[in-house]
Amino acid sequence: MTYEEKYRELVELSHSENSEIKEKADAWLIGIGLQGAAELNVSAFLLDLAIRNVKGEITRDEVSQQLKAHYGNTEYVEPKSELNGGYGIIPPDSPRLKEIEEYNRKLRPALYAQLDKERQRKELLSENSSDKLIFVNIKVSYEAMQRNDREHPLYRNSLYDCTRMYWPISEEKYDAATHILGCYKGKVLEVIKIKNRYIELAGEYAGRKVFEGVEDDKSPYKGMDLHEIFDSLANFRVKYWNI
Repeated sequence: MTYEEKYRELVELSHSENSEIKEKADAWLIGIGLQGAAELNVSAFLLDLAIRNVKGEITRDEVSQQLKAHYGNTEYVEPKSELNGGYGIIPPDSPRLKEIEEYNRKLRPALYAQLDKERQRKELLSENSSDKLIFVNIKVSYEAMQRNDREHPLYRNSLYDCTRMYWPISEEKYDAATHILGCYKGKVLEVIKIKNRYIELAGEYAGRKVFEGVEDDKSPYKGMDLHEIFDSLANFRVKYWNI
């Protein structure tokens, strides 16, 4: 198999439906892309080991062992630069780092979009964030909506309505919240930036809180797994963050 065929095989593995295989292949491709951006050559031997590692035939430790066996007992540096015979150290303020990142973003745009979203989540969930979040469990109303069960007492005709109404929330947290997030099976499905809020005055839901706002489909919170920030979701109905 030629070098080009091996590389294509690694790219194909990065599109696998198996998340573990996809993640490993993506990691190897980013590493290979960094070498290419820095004008370095990745050996066919290393590429073959990468494919075997992605397929689960060998572990990362076994990759290291085979590299040492192949290249001898001297410290292994793979690949070599044709310019100076080895790796150069790029200063943290070097514009070269931006060039390398741009190269990799073109190579794996979907992966970098996910990495950007995860980075934004960490920033937004930090102590310095001004976002004050209410997470609500919309399981019952969401499933009624999916079944189109209009006879169900918690049926709502949209994900927006499933999320915004009617919740037993203290007035202090109700007044402070900036976002309300509809969650299903521990994942955020809906993000609403709160613009207005009111308390239901009469009927079955008297005293419950209702929110109105703008749906944010591009929010970094969307798709977030609540297990990343809460120790337990047992008996989860309403949870708060930064309030």
